[in-house]
Amino acid sequence: MKKLLSVLALLTTGCGTCEQVCLTPEERAWFPAHPKGTAIAFRSNRGNSNTMSLLEQREWFSNTDCNKLESGSYQPIHVQFGMESATQYDAKRPHFSIVADKIRPDVPARLQFSISGLEYPLPSGQKIGPTDVLVQEPCKLSTGKTYPAAYVFRDGQNAKNYGAGRLRSFHWDKQADLIRYELADGEVFERVGE
Repeated sequence: MKKLLSVLALLTTGCGTCEQVCLTPEERAWFPAHPKGTAIAFRSNRGNSNTMSLLEQREWFSNTDCNKLESGSYQPIHVQFGMESATQYDAKRPHFSIVADKIRPDVPARLQFSISGLEYPLPSGQKIGPTDVLVQEPCKLSTGKTYPAAYVFRDGQNAKNYGAGRLRSFHWDKQADLIRYELADGEVFERVGE
């Protein structure tokens, strides 16, 4: 009987309420509040244009059944924001997206960018260079607009191209999202109409 009671006690401690994990305001800032379908225009240094359509932002929690024994006492949050490019740079990886996964309140969210095959970060344990981390770099567009707190992601520096290899780099601003991207052949697309 004691064994049965101890097994029941163990099972009941595995159930109950879990704490939903939330993004901090700084982590939430990576996800702009633009409505689905908003079009963002880009123009290149060669006179070409491209349009990005914003996809619906998704947000969900895992461990919703609060299985403490197998998954712990937290409900991790997952947020995804994406854009669909009118110009397809990689048929297998057509979207431009950012994802944040936060598993515990005391652990920073893990950011993942996938920009038509150019991805940050690398799989765990892989290194591509001395700075495979977030790199902040001011970005000034040819229109004169400046983004002093932009982040840059470059193939071989802090990102790796797993796709067709057409994208070399991109700049992301927390307030404006994608502001600039460069193709491997040197063509640079910048955001216009702001």
